[in-house]
Amino acid sequence: MTRIFLPEIDLGAELVTITGRDSVHIASALRMRPGESLIICDGEGKDAVCIIKSAKADETVCEIVDIKPSPAELPVKTYIYQSLPKGDKFEFIIQKATELGVSGIIPVLSDRCISRPDGKAFEKKLIRYKDICREAAQQCGRGVIPQIFPLAGFKKAVCSLPDNAAGIFCYEKEKDTSLRRVLSGIIKGKEIHVFIGPEGGFSDAEKELADAAKLTSVTFGERILRCETAPVYVMSAVSYEFG
Repeated sequence: MTRIFLPEIDLGAELVTITGRDSVHIASALRMRPGESLIICDGEGKDAVCIIKSAKADETVCEIVDIKPSPAELPVKTYIYQSLPKGDKFEFIIQKATELGVSGIIPVLSDRCISRPDGKAFEKKLIRYKDICREAAQQCGRGVIPQIFPLAGFKKAVCSLPDNAAGIFCYEKEKDTSLRRVLSGIIKGKEIHVFIGPEGGFSDAEKELADAAKLTSVTFGERILRCETAPVYVMSAVSYEFG
């Protein structure tokens, strides 16, 4: 069933009016007509099942017939701290991590990042990143749009984890502690915060900061994954463990 995110929806109302590009998508691209059903999501985990009353390019009016929790969210909140990669790899990471249930993505400027945009340049990209995230959440049936946070320095990011978080540091030099072992010991309801490095990995100084912040270093095994593959691997493992 077609899903539309409408954070400003009044779930207590009988009728909902959709305008802008969402209305164009419904009436023109999808060619939906009165009597057909769609789901409007409030972006916070609730789905409103609606019947279309009228559909025009500039305005679609729907009647709410049922409200229910979204069934697509994981029981644990997982945040990916992704060191900025080159090119458009970050867009791929946002899209795939969203599909796999991530709660939020924090772009991190670490020592070995090749891409090093300034604040203003990144703010412009942030608009596109949020659009990619919203579209991916809508396409895959999510009930929540993950947050895309502003760019953060590594030290600030590693020192800002909440007290209830399970901090995980993906480190290619770790040989003993597997991601599977760490995930299997996490209690449901505890947040998972995962740090993933850039193309060149984390520096020794960053490993020391991670140790000081009591993050658990983990290995993915004998294979070294690309920086855009690692978050997909992590979110797949989280989905398998808790989904």
